[in-house]
Amino acid sequence: MNTKIANTNTGKKVDCHISDYTVIDLETTDINVKTCEIIEVSAVKVRNDEIVEQFSLLVKPKKRISSMITSITGITNEMVENSPSIEEVLPKYLAFIGDDIILGHNVASFDRNIIKNHCERLSLPPFMNDTFDTLSYARKCPLEVPNRKLTTLTEYFSVPHNNAHRALADCIANHYCYQQMKKLYPMK
Repeated sequence: MNTKIANTNTGKKVDCHISDYTVIDLETTDINVKTCEIIEVSAVKVRNDEIVEQFSLLVKPKKRISSMITSITGITNEMVENSPSIEEVLPKYLAFIGDDIILGHNVASFDRNIIKNHCERLSLPPFMNDTFDTLSYARKCPLEVPNRKLTTLTEYFSVPHNNAHRALADCIANHYCYQQMKKLYPMK
């Protein structure tokens, strides 16, 4: 398999089909990658195109979760009240991901940058994992859909996604959508 990889300052962008990877997703207090706090981390480890392990934890932020974020994610202040802090969670999350290629929907501009910023703030080693962004990939696929949102893709591919905007459900749904897209858009 020929691997096309583009350099970035936080890892490489993978531009070929992959069978071994970790799907990641975060839920956050807002969408500003520089200032948001993480309220949920999830990941699913995939080997030979099959999910083999899962990781998911709620995180207690320093600031309160807004009603808008609760309406999107379903995550309340009460749910995270007794959860561990990001200082406790992030090292465990990074250990679970390891050196895997990370796959995610809009991962290149959102999740990866949030993790990178948190690593810097917490004096952790830089987050340098290579990435495969399924949002970018979906834009290349011949799909007759109004947009490339994950919820739109799950509907298009009939992938169960009952708990959208919860990190673990999004990871699992994203994995199955990626498997379907690989059939439609071959890469070298």
